[in-house]
Amino acid sequence: MNNDVKYAFLCGTGLSVWVLAEFALGFHTSSPEIGQYSGYFSILVPIILIFSALHDRQKQSGGPLAWKTGVDTGFRIAFFSALMFTVFMIIYRLYINPEWIELTIEWQRRKLILSGASDDEIGRFMASSRTMNSLPAQILTGFVGSTSVSVLITLIEIPLLRFFSKTKMQ
Repeated sequence: MNNDVKYAFLCGTGLSVWVLAEFALGFHTSSPEIGQYSGYFSILVPIILIFSALHDRQKQSGGPLAWKTGVDTGFRIAFFSALMFTVFMIIYRLYINPEWIELTIEWQRRKLILSGASDDEIGRFMASSRTMNSLPAQILTGFVGSTSVSVLITLIEIPLLRFFSKTKMQ
């Protein structure tokens, strides 16, 4: 199996398992106050796996990782893991936890009420949330967002790997 495909599969699977763990722990149902923060830690999955893939690629080359090679590797992992994760999120939203979005919107609505928001503000929030969280919007933003974040991670990690490989050689 191609290394890029292997790491993309591991990354997409890791992100999917993260979401399932959040669901199993109730972060998407009974404890959304925790779930609003727990998802941020999922960034560790692509950080670790893209770094590992780039490091492997650098070891194969025998010297500092070439930018083109690193970007190509990172983009492939980003694209295919985002594709896999997006498909998982469609399944998650439609079959595993179809109430997830409505529960989250309702939880946020209650927070607005407690903060003293007006009915008009709450109404605008509800309309906006339903539009932003529609299935097509989530598919697009999920895929583009996941790919973009992973490419950004790649662009940060390549110079770090290059720097540390040069200092090791000296």
